[in-house]
Amino acid sequence: MDFRNLGNKSFDRGIGKTVDWNIIVCYLLLVIFGLMNIYASIHSSEPASIFDPSCRSGKQFIWIVISLAFDVLILFAINPHWWEVLGTPTYLFVLLLLVVVIFVGKDTKGSHSWFEFGPVKFQPAEISKITTSLLLATVMSGQTFKLSKPKDFMTVAAVIGVPMLAILGESETGSALVYLGYIFVLYREGLSGWWLFFIGMAITLFILTLTTKWW
Repeated sequence: MDFRNLGNKSFDRGIGKTVDWNIIVCYLLLVIFGLMNIYASIHSSEPASIFDPSCRSGKQFIWIVISLAFDVLILFAINPHWWEVLGTPTYLFVLLLLVVVIFVGKDTKGSHSWFEFGPVKFQPAEISKITTSLLLATVMSGQTFKLSKPKDFMTVAAVIGVPMLAILGESETGSALVYLGYIFVLYREGLSGWWLFFIGMAITLFILTLTTKWW
């Protein structure tokens, strides 16, 4: 890609043309449900208003507003071609951080997933979800991409699987499990529904193993 002309490329970010409103609506619903769950867990002991900035639900609402402002900026103000340029280098950089933190990260309840710089803590696993999504979008937006092709399937599996394995190496299982959510993206792109079935069964068996006494 030509970096010199990147800033001059025109791009159309029309609301009705390029925005996937189904995904945005699902995102907003999840955000609202999350906020309601936080409020439901604290409303009996903290201020009654869900928007009170002194309680956890109010603080979460502030972060929601800030994130929505960034969402609008990303969707309509930033040239989307920049994400294609940044996809690979940011993915590789964060992947490097995921490996380095295993050896130099602070041990937090058995997990080596946090960098600590004085009062500031940084968890690269959270950033990796963004960089993985960027690279995955770049790969899957190729004109010749087809998930049914073995080469394309293996590429997608590597993009998702490598950071997931690195996060597992940090003993950060919760963050690694988030990567299973990409299965729904792949299903939308033509992945067989049997994958959803088998992964769902594996998760169900895992939960039953942890919660059920067999003796």
